[in-house]
Amino acid sequence: MYARRIAIVALTIVLITAVFTGVVNAFSSAPRPAVRGALANVRDYQATAAGSGYAVDGGALFAGTPGAWVQVITPANVIVSAVAVDPSDEQTVYIGAANELAVYRSQDAGATWLRVPLTNEYIGGVTDIAIDGAQHLVYVGTDTAGVFRLRDVGASVVLGGQLLLDEPVLQVVADSTGKGLAFARTEWNLYRAENFGLAWVTVENLKSVPTAVAIANTDPAQVYVGTVDRGLLVSEDGREWALANTGLGLNPGTRLSVDAIAVDPAQPEVAYIATSYLNGATQTVAAPVGVSMSADAAQVWTPVADSQQLAVAELLPVSGVSGAVFALTTDSRTPLALGNAPVMTAAVEIPAVTTAAGISLTALLAWFIAGLAAVALTFAVAADLRSRRPAVTGHLTPSPVRNDH
Repeated sequence: MYARRIAIVALTIVLITAVFTGVVNAFSSAPRPAVRGALANVRDYQATAAGSGYAVDGGALFAGTPGAWVQVITPANVIVSAVAVDPSDEQTVYIGAANELAVYRSQDAGATWLRVPLTNEYIGGVTDIAIDGAQHLVYVGTDTAGVFRLRDVGASVVLGGQLLLDEPVLQVVADSTGKGLAFARTEWNLYRAENFGLAWVTVENLKSVPTAVAIANTDPAQVYVGTVDRGLLVSEDGREWALANTGLGLNPGTRLSVDAIAVDPAQPEVAYIATSYLNGATQTVAAPVGVSMSADAAQVWTPVADSQQLAVAELLPVSGVSGAVFALTTDSRTPLALGNAPVMTAAVEIPAVTTAAGISLTALLAWFIAGLAAVALTFAVAADLRSRRPAVTGHLTPSPVRNDH
């Protein structure tokens, strides 16, 4: 009898505790990750050799593959502007902030973050990040304070150098072969790192204005630099350059401009390039040519897609899949599938279903059911106690009086 009462009371207490816990969790201010089938406003992209990748979309960080993107929760009030993954440890991810001169490092794929301030002397944001995985160096481009050199020592990140420039840094790239190659590009100049980034020099012998830069971790490492009118230049050391325009249509009398270059991280010998012809003397007009691919480290280029009259601003390769690349254009930051890349549907965000107050409807339903169960058990306990009270009659019968006399 008493065992049943104790069991009912204990179960009631458990249910009431569950309701209380659900209330606390539902009103928690922790953000909920969004899930998207596609991206719509990509500002930076980093594919990994393992086949997945990270993308900065609308100031937020997403991880996944084309067709399945999950938001990575980043520190509060940080507008993400850049992302880079350590090729020697793909759990180590760096993001740059658009609204402060700081980067954040995660060693657990975005579960936790370490803030690394760059400087207090300038106001600005991060534009690009590159990682030398062999030397554990991180290069950070900014819009107001040039390039910063950091060393990742595992337990912390140590600031160890700065190239101060008077124009925004558009790109930074670095190799991870141990050679220590690193470059920073602005609108008008290309800078080469010396002594593993402790000093920088201007690259003077391009004979044209640089428009794009990339590094392939081949053996030996290969540096690609696009120019405004000479097409593509390649180098193994960043000092001596050679033209690499076979198949791109750079003919005598033509001006071939490189709009974007990208290298497949899983297949570093596979590279993609977007080009345009420049026409006119006093007023130059660009006519997009299209996107081409090389499977042999830029020796020969073959078309992947025609121009479709779209000026390409950036190329996003699908890691490990030759001929699959997405393009961002000067008119849209929504990835456009080229070659055999999968066509994505419109970006649809799938948030957790909540009420107007931000409370999960699933949590509300759980409270309701648990509450009903708790009330039912309470009535059951009361009924059980009532049923076991001793009976009380309405009249008292006097005991017979004995008379021994």
